Amino acid sequence: MKSKLLKVLLILPLLATLAACGITTATTTTDSAVVTTLRQFTLADLAQYNGDGGSTAYIAVNGTVYDVTGVSDWSNGWHKGMHLAGTDASAAFADSPHSLSFLSQLDIVGTLAN
Repeated sequence: MKSKLLKVLLILPLLATLAACGITTATTTTDSAVVTTLRQFTLADLAQYNGDGGSTAYIAVNGTVYDVTGVSDWSNGWHKGMHLAGTDASAAFADSPHSLSFLSQLDIVGTLAN
């Protein structure tokens, strides 16, 4: 799992650069594994994944979109009294002492468009 995450984290800057150039799809082969481009979300797209009523819940942190659906501390998109699902939660995570360890356990589903 860590190896897969590391590969994804290494390719994210490349994907962000390609996206900035207007290129929205790419496929990269590394160590016999094919990594396809992650979906690019606008803030409006992301807002649809707010976890309301148990629906799919995504958060963006520092340009990466993570799936928090089914995470026990994120019931219906709420975490610690804040409804963060469907938003760019970068500011909230900047103040969180466990943000990096938590984020590393989540599935990455895309990137946040500038």
